[in-house]
Amino acid sequence: MGEDARRGRIYLPLEELEQFGVTPAEILNRRYSDRFARLMQFQYERAIQSYGQALAWLPQEDRKAQRAGLAMAAIYRALLEEIRRDGFRVLDGKISLTPLRKLWLAWKAMAFA
Repeated sequence: MGEDARRGRIYLPLEELEQFGVTPAEILNRRYSDRFARLMQFQYERAIQSYGQALAWLPQEDRKAQRAGLAMAAIYRALLEEIRRDGFRVLDGKISLTPLRKLWLAWKAMAFA
């Protein structure tokens, strides 16, 4: 999000910014507030819920064929957790996982698919 803001781009719906009282200028100028944190908590919860629903809807017999997608979902879910633990400081810089952690998450997801 920070890199997009530095380039003058915001990929969140304006209605959601308004819902939480966050202005586009705050994001473009990379200003944090309690309102921004609530907006990010909302985005986090929606993403986690969507991952959970997608996994629940994936039939057990299709999981082996979807191992690569399940591995990517595990990586992105872990990244979301890191973002949450870091207090949603997504405007400062890029939050990432180490290559070793990504490999471990992918292996774990694929092994148990």
